[in-house]
Amino acid sequence: MLLTPHAGTIAWTIITFFVVFLILRAKVWGPLLAALDEREKSIRKSLETADRARAEAEAQLAEHEKRLNEAETEARKIVGEAREAAEKVRSQIVDDAKAEAQRAIDQGRETLETEKNAALAQLRAEVADLAVGAAGAILDAELDAERNRKIADDFISRLPDSQGN
Repeated sequence: MLLTPHAGTIAWTIITFFVVFLILRAKVWGPLLAALDEREKSIRKSLETADRARAEAEAQLAEHEKRLNEAETEARKIVGEAREAAEKVRSQIVDDAKAEAQRAIDQGRETLETEKNAALAQLRAEVADLAVGAAGAILDAELDAERNRKIADDFISRLPDSQGN
């Protein structure tokens, strides 16, 4: 067979193993452990840096969200104030327009009343002139009552014709 255990081979294998083990322990094991420790420290440091960066990013995100919320609140406030101001301006414009319309109506009524009074005064003057004219015609004719009535009716019936001319 290929491998048959012999006591000499086993002894030399054990001795060789311990010699190699001692050499490796003296020359390689220390630097290997130091390199592993350094790598572990480097990884730990990287993880701590990543944790700090994540915490800082979360803090910045929270700050940005806070500022965004404040900006939205301020924007809502500004829009509300603008709406209130616009409503006040609209109300003022409507009130001013109503007041102006009322002034125009009142002025129109005053003008109408003045013109009505002037027309009535003119009508009274014309009626008085007509009455004086009719009375004068009646007195000039010195006629009886039936004749006076006929003259007055004739005079009045001619009025639209004379005013139309």
